[in-house]
Amino acid sequence: MGSSILMSVGLTAALLCALSIGPAWAQAPSQQKYIIAIGTPSETVSSGTIWLYSFSWYGLQKIQLGAIKNGLATLPMDIAQLKRNLNPNPNTDGYVVVLQIGEHLWYRTPNILPNAIWNSLPSAVNSLGRASPSSTGEVQLLLPPLVKRRITLIYPDGHPAVNAEVTPSIYLWDMNHCGFHMGLPLGTFRTDKTGTIELSAPLVALYLDGIFYYEEAGTGLAGKAYSDNIGLKTGAEKNVVLKEQWEFTDDDYLFDDVQVQVVTADGQPRKDVDVYGNWRTNTCGGADRIGRTDSKGVAQIRVDPSFTGLELMVGGPYSAGDPQADGKSRDLTDDELRELFAKEKVTIRW
Repeated sequence: MGSSILMSVGLTAALLCALSIGPAWAQAPSQQKYIIAIGTPSETVSSGTIWLYSFSWYGLQKIQLGAIKNGLATLPMDIAQLKRNLNPNPNTDGYVVVLQIGEHLWYRTPNILPNAIWNSLPSAVNSLGRASPSSTGEVQLLLPPLVKRRITLIYPDGHPAVNAEVTPSIYLWDMNHCGFHMGLPLGTFRTDKTGTIELSAPLVALYLDGIFYYEEAGTGLAGKAYSDNIGLKTGAEKNVVLKEQWEFTDDDYLFDDVQVQVVTADGQPRKDVDVYGNWRTNTCGGADRIGRTDSKGVAQIRVDPSFTGLELMVGGPYSAGDPQADGKSRDLTDDELRELFAKEKVTIRW
């Protein structure tokens, strides 16, 4: 009798111990293994990195989901832990899963809504390509084949932009407060005699980073008006022809060298007056100091048809210690700007 009681007590203790361990084991982070290939199952990706990006008005955030080693990627699926690691902005607009292979080969998913990413992370990862379960428990993820893409740059009159340096990226996000693109770089290329570059990339939208060009913007004080832009998004087409007023050489720029003279009410030259310019652009930064008057009250500056206004300032950030630094400013009137554009000089009494 006594031995059977002891045995019963021992079994009960063992059972309680097992039950206490069981929940901790059950709550361990789940994982999903992937075999990733490009185009066909035989073209396995041997190494790479899988990222999760979040984007908002305030920019991009990212965390590494996992690495591809010897053709196999093991991704954690513990949503709570991933959220803590990423700590996304409360106003996040969406997410993108990105696969990086080497330095200049990238795949990205379509944009994913905030709720969707956390409700089904495996579905988000699977949207990189075509997913199917394997007999051994992994997911076979087949990425779209790479496509030879051609981008041709020509000027409005039809002649090609020859020998121009271009830095394309996979388009990712440019809806931040300044409109600057943050993407996945494909490298640096130089156009041939037809103004064309060739690259291999999936058929997704691209972005030309750091490329400057004028874009027509109606009429203005100088006649035809322009926006002086940086960066340009393309479509997902295999061949793209872009026609813009590019800014690659000195001959491309539309600016004029002009003269602004500032004098006092009684006609005396007013020195050390800062001249600020404002112009149309597709990003932040359409305002800056562009000149300062000398001892004769003259500032030699450059303006172009993207300019929307000029401001004279005394006591600005460049005037520290100036006895005239009274913190005053004055905008040029439309008539004064028209005179400046027409005659390439203007005298301002101030």
